[in-house]
Formats: sequence, structure tokens, C-alpha cells
Amino acid sequence: MPPFRPNYLEISFWVMAGCDEEAGQPTARAREEEHALIRRAQGGEHDAFETLVRRHQRRVLSLIAHLVRQPAEVEDIAQQVFFKVYLALPRFDFRSAFSTWLYRIAVNECYDHLRRQRAQKSPTRVEVGVEELAKLAQLSKAATQPVPPDIARQTELRQIVEKLFRHLAPKDRLMLVLKELEGFSVEEITAIMGLKESTVKVRLFRARRRMLEAYQRLMAHARRDR
Repeated sequence: MPPFRPNYLEISFWVMAGCDEEAGQPTARAREEEHALIRRAQGGEHDAFETLVRRHQRRVLSLIAHLVRQPAEVEDIAQQVFFKVYLALPRFDFRSAFSTWLYRIAVNECYDHLRRQRAQKSPTRVEVGVEELAKLAQLSKAATQPVPPDIARQTELRQIVEKLFRHLAPKDRLMLVLKELEGFSVEEITAIMGLKESTVKVRLFRARRRMLEAYQRLMAHARRDR
């Protein structure tokens, strides 16, 4: 059996270039429709608020799930997010996109949850198995061959990358989740986080670098355990 010699070509490409396309911008008509819904919800129409929740619920749940990683807690946090949105909605002034405003509330709620969790206990070590790393190595090797895109391979790679995310600090994980998994643009992340664009770019660069370093450490550990 040949020695286990994984490379990280594909994971490097995934982390440094991103695997998802940017989120598309809503059309003028879609913005007008949403603004009308918001005004109705601000006026006390519960059906309008429920429609807003349905429109954004999937992405909010996805964002929370990527950051919190505890399935049992995701729905509770999402409910808290939308409760805060409901209370704060009368003060929404349309100066930013509703989605930006909503996701800022979701991010802050996740941060609060992670801070409370960190205060209660030390971070739990999350394992990425040797078998998964071996699969990642095979994916990397396959990536050097001129073959059509393999959706299954990309899905498997994404799953492993998501596990590697858990080795990152929450601030690094948040940046990569927003950009690479949720597809927000740098401009959108700037608005969500309330940061300068240059700061977002620097944090993304550092988060991607730490992601690669975490991967290299895991691969070195896997080789030692053989």
C-alpha cells in the first residue's frame, strides 16, 4: 500500500478562492415588494411579518447552523433572532437592505451565544477523522485531472471543509461562513458586520490562512498516527 501522502491543492483553492458564487442582488421590483411587506408588518399585519420570516428563514437557519454547530440549539437561536426582529422592526428605517439588517441581528445573536458557551466551558475538540482526510487527499489528487466538475466530489469536499471550520476561532469561522458558504459579497459583509471594507478583506485573508494552517496540522497529526 503506498504511503499516505496527501496534498492540499483543492482545499487551498477552495479556501483561497471560494467555492460559492456571490449572492445575486434583488431586482428593483423585488425590493419594492419587500419594502411593502415591511411597511405592512410595521403597521401590525402579522401575515406580512410571517411572509418576511418565510422568505429569510432558510438562510438565517443555515447561517446559525454553520456558526453554532449544535443542531438542538439552532432553532432556539433562530426563534430568538426573529423575536428580536419583530420587536425592532418598527425602528427599521430602510437605510440598509432588510436582509443586511436581519443578518446583523442573527450574527450578533450567534456571537452572544458563543460567548456564553465559552464562558461556561472550554471549547470541545472537534475531530476530523483520518478516513475523511484520506478522502480529501483523493479529492485533491483528482482535482489535478482534466475532468468535468463532479458535484458529488464538491459536496464531499464542502462537508469536510465545514468540519475544518470548527477548528477555527468564532470570528474566523464567521468570516468564512458569510463569504464562502453563504455567498455574501465583501460589501454585504461590511454592512452586516459594521466594518470597513479593507478590514473585512484583511480578516478574510487571515481566516483563510488559518484554515489552511488548521488543515496542515490535521494532516501532520494523521501521518503521525499511521
